Amino acid sequence: MTPTGSTGPHSSGSRAADAPSPGPAAPTGSTGQVLKRLVLWLVLLGGFIALITAVILPLAAEATVRWLPRSAEIPLGRKVEGDTVKRLLDTGKMPNGIRICNYPPGLAALGKLFAGLNQGLPDDINLRVTVMEADFANAMAMPGDRILIFSKLFDLTDHPNAFAGVIAHELGHVIARDPIRALVERGSGTVLLRLLVGEKIGGRMDELVSQKLLIAANTRDMEHRADVIALDLMERAGWDSTAFAGFFATLLQKNGNDADRPALFATHPATKDRMDYVLNARKTGENLALTDQEWADLKSICDQSVAPKIVAPDS
Repeated sequence: MTPTGSTGPHSSGSRAADAPSPGPAAPTGSTGQVLKRLVLWLVLLGGFIALITAVILPLAAEATVRWLPRSAEIPLGRKVEGDTVKRLLDTGKMPNGIRICNYPPGLAALGKLFAGLNQGLPDDINLRVTVMEADFANAMAMPGDRILIFSKLFDLTDHPNAFAGVIAHELGHVIARDPIRALVERGSGTVLLRLLVGEKIGGRMDELVSQKLLIAANTRDMEHRADVIALDLMERAGWDSTAFAGFFATLLQKNGNDADRPALFATHPATKDRMDYVLNARKTGENLALTDQEWADLKSICDQSVAPKIVAPDS
C-alpha cells in the first residue's frame, strides 16, 4: 500500500522530491570575463598609483622647488609655525605659555653656531630661527626658511657638535626645501600653484595644508639627503661629526620605550642605517662647534625669555 499523501515509485512527483538540491550555479562565461577584467583593472590601477607615487609626484616636487620662489613660502611657513605652537599649547607642552628664549649669551652662542654653518648656504636663503620654551624635544624646518628649536632638545644633546649636527640637518631640509617637496608629494600641489600666482590661501584649505605638514614624518630619502647636507656643512665649518652619530644612538635607545620616545623621532625617523652612515662617513673635521662656556651659555638660552610681540601679517 502506498502511504497516504505519497505518489507511486514511478510517478514524476517522487522523482522531484528525491532529487538533490541544486548547488550554486557555476559562473557563466560572461561572468568569468567580467571578473578577469576587474582583476586586470585593479592591477593596472595599482600600477598607476605606484607610478604616480614613485615617479610623477617626486618629479612634480622637483619642478616645484625649481620654479617656486622661496618668498612665496613665507605665508605658509607663518601659518605652520603658528599651528605648531597652538598644538603645543593645547597639549600642555608649553605650561608657561608662548615664551621665546633670549638669554643674550645663549643667543650669541647660537649666532656663532649658525655663522659656522652659513658658509654652505645658498644666497637666496633668509633664515628665521626661533628658540622656544617647551616640554618638546624637537627642531623643525618649515616653509619660508624657518626653523623652530624647542628647549627640551638640549636635554637630548650632551655635546655641542651633536646639537650642531641636528641644526645642520634642519638646514639640510631648508636647503632642499623638503617641506614644500612633502606638500607636492602628498598631493597638495594645487595649493603651491595658488601661492606661485600670488593667491592667498585661507580657510579650510589653509588649515588642511598646515596639518599635513605638522603630522607628516619626513621620508627616508629626505632624511638621508638632509644628513648628507649636514655632514657637508659640518665639514665646511671644520667640525667633528662623531658626536652627531652618538646622538642617533641616544634616539635609537629611547625609541625602545614609547613613554620616553623623543618627539624628534616622530618627524625625523632615526634608523641604525642613518647612524651608521654618519659614523662611517668621511671625517668632517677636528674642531668643536662651540667652546665649553659657549655650549653652557647655549644650553641656558631659555634662562631668560619673553612673550612674542604681535607682528604684522606680512612680517
